[in-house]
Amino acid sequence: MAAKPVVNGIDKQLEGRVRIVRFDVASANGKKVAAKVGLDMVPTFIAYDSEGVERWRTQGTPNRVELWQRLIKL
Repeated sequence: MAAKPVVNGIDKQLEGRVRIVRFDVASANGKKVAAKVGLDMVPTFIAYDSEGVERWRTQGTPNRVELWQRLIKL
């Protein structure tokens, strides 16, 4: 997955400030989560604030700078 190195780097840099959750949409649990949050493309990145409110969503391989800027604002 082309997004994996970008997400891994950001996850490491923001450790303790944000929580990145990954799941396999092909698994039974992953299918349930995908249906619940309305995924129609992989990868999809969804950011929630501390109250659980969705603040933004993007699909496809992320731009590292954009992903970083959005995450540090949460």
